[in-house]
Amino acid sequence: MSTKHRLILGDALKVLKTIPNNSIDLIFADPPYNMSKKQGLAWGYSKHITMQEEWDIFSKDDFLKFNTEWISECIRILKHGGSLWISGSFHNIYQIGFILQQNHPEIRINNSIVWFKPNAQPNITCRFFTESTEHLIWATKNGEGKKWKFNYFWTKDHIEDQLNPKGRQTRNVWSIPLTPKSEKWAGVHPNQKPFQLLKRIILSCSEEGDTILDPFLGSGTTSIVAKYYNRHSIGIEINEKYFEIIKNRFKRVENQEGIIFETYSG
Repeated sequence: MSTKHRLILGDALKVLKTIPNNSIDLIFADPPYNMSKKQGLAWGYSKHITMQEEWDIFSKDDFLKFNTEWISECIRILKHGGSLWISGSFHNIYQIGFILQQNHPEIRINNSIVWFKPNAQPNITCRFFTESTEHLIWATKNGEGKKWKFNYFWTKDHIEDQLNPKGRQTRNVWSIPLTPKSEKWAGVHPNQKPFQLLKRIILSCSEEGDTILDPFLGSGTTSIVAKYYNRHSIGIEINEKYFEIIKNRFKRVENQEGIIFETYSG
């Protein structure tokens, strides 16, 4: 099956405004968490350093404004019956949930997924419990008599991890390790999501030929998974360094047909 993939270098808040209403089947968003520190904290027994990314630093008011704007645009372009998946940590996920519930009555939150990382990084300060999870909101857009897609039998027959035996209903706690080195060959991104996580999301809530959008594409995993499983995709990334990682990953894709790299100039 031939699929199309638009990979756009640009600001998500601007590019999203160019996408038609009710045109996207599934959105996966991994937005800034606002957890970066201007001076990263290192640990003598590990190469790990806390996040120091300028794009991940907001004032309190700016962060609320940013989240409100991109969420509103995503809901506008999402089809009725489409799925909106948002990933986060405790730094941002509660604010995102509040925005969805407070501002968007057309949105239904179906599940809150806990992604457990069995190989999570240690706590550097030794003053907190070790963070070993991220949180995923799965929401859907109501209206026009459309029901959301959920491929129940696929989840039951194909999802398997240490918390979810194959052949049973999949729980809302998923055990998926951090992104392996084999997926990071194209370059370093501080928050690259593993192929297995996006595979689980996309195959659970979409069909072949659907269009998947990621407004914060990062290292490109969402579009890579979409192409692998015969979905169309639109990916937006503002950082030129990370956009090069996306290009490098797509150079190894077997079928280059339908892949378009572009720079937003509006």
